[in-house]
Amino acid sequence: MTDIHNNAVALEAVLNVFDAAQCEEIICCGDIVGIGPFPQQTVDKVMCIPGLIAVSGNHDRYLSEGIPEQEQMDTEEIAYHQWEREKLSKPAKDFITALPARIDLEIEAVTITVLHYPMNNRNEYYPLTGHLQANDFSRLLGGINSSITLFGHDHRQISYETGRKKYLNCGPLGCPSATRNIARGGILTVDNEHTAMDFIAVPYDVQKVIDEIDKINYPCADSIKHIFYGIK
Repeated sequence: MTDIHNNAVALEAVLNVFDAAQCEEIICCGDIVGIGPFPQQTVDKVMCIPGLIAVSGNHDRYLSEGIPEQEQMDTEEIAYHQWEREKLSKPAKDFITALPARIDLEIEAVTITVLHYPMNNRNEYYPLTGHLQANDFSRLLGGINSSITLFGHDHRQISYETGRKKYLNCGPLGCPSATRNIARGGILTVDNEHTAMDFIAVPYDVQKVIDEIDKINYPCADSIKHIFYGIK
């Protein structure tokens, strides 16, 4: 899973599917926080996942490191992140701060790299480039030697294979956009050296999330509903 974005309702729905499927490991490719109305509830749920494998995303880094100048956020966006920080407990902020940028692991002889998105030598994420093409994967992720790279940030489901490498993005769990009531995720099956990714689309009560945004009316709420929840 990736890009949960403070959507505790969608997270609960996806975790229920993982539990029913008897998944052995839960992997999160970052952006646990940001955007949504349930910061503390979301981090609490994530912190309770046994053996969680998780990395930081750009929104997690805004919380732990501050907002870099190159982001050029407007006043409302900055105010949202200040609101979010005030809503999170110290243990929650400590948990987010401790997340690494990348994890490399091996499952049944299959090497897997988990990251939010590729970064340059200044530890900055490369800009999103629209629909990733073959040369983009080579340029951005070609230096990773793992058989499978799991990533997020792009807010699109992506499955790309070249040679013996797979690049997989299960899509944003917490930002449904035009799909409104769908939380995205993926179940990766590893059987010796054979691997398969099944993307999942889990219905949930998105109106509960939107009602909470309206109730709180936190900074940037209208833009967030339009961009990330598909409300015109």
